[in-house]
Amino acid sequence: MSLTLHAFPLSPRSFKVLWAANHLEIPFALQLCDFAKGDQGTPGFLALNPNGRAPVLEDDGYVLWESNAIVEYLAALKPDAGLLPEEPRARLAVTKWLYWDCAHWDPAGAIFAFERVVKPLFGRGEPDPSEIDRGTLLFERVGKVLDGELGRHRYVAGPLLTVADIALGSLLCIADQAAFPIENFRNIQRWKTDIGSLPSWAKTVALQQSPPA
Repeated sequence: MSLTLHAFPLSPRSFKVLWAANHLEIPFALQLCDFAKGDQGTPGFLALNPNGRAPVLEDDGYVLWESNAIVEYLAALKPDAGLLPEEPRARLAVTKWLYWDCAHWDPAGAIFAFERVVKPLFGRGEPDPSEIDRGTLLFERVGKVLDGELGRHRYVAGPLLTVADIALGSLLCIADQAAFPIENFRNIQRWKTDIGSLPSWAKTVALQQSPPA
């Protein structure tokens, strides 16, 4: 297998696919897409993803972008791992959370990510209090939904870890830096500790701390 992941490990969306590959023990080459250097806007990268966004997967000539689609693809390579159920209703119970991630969870978290992580990292000024207020309202609304679900079972879609946990949980790789308002969501806090204790999570965090040159 010749699989390459073009990613910026500090980004939750890139963390997502790296975590999935590490958890599934799928060998891959990490091609750093350095946002600080504008790698995502180079002609070579735009030929892979015209959106100019990371991550991107290349697998023996096959190119795929959109982080949740990449996670599904990786899970499909290792069906016995159980991250992607085969039975239609069980699979859709997982898939709905991937859509929910894109429509609700990620946008709420992205506000804090930009204001409290991206701005300091790239010298783009101080956090905007009005944006933090807007993000807090969004996060509290969607947080109640996720917290309620996690109050019913250990993982997002049931008793077993699935791609839903990887899709949603990856945002928490910056929870401390972005100061997500999760203090009132006990089930999310428990889940954060749970997934953070996985060896694959620690292995992916190591890539954030020491990305390839």
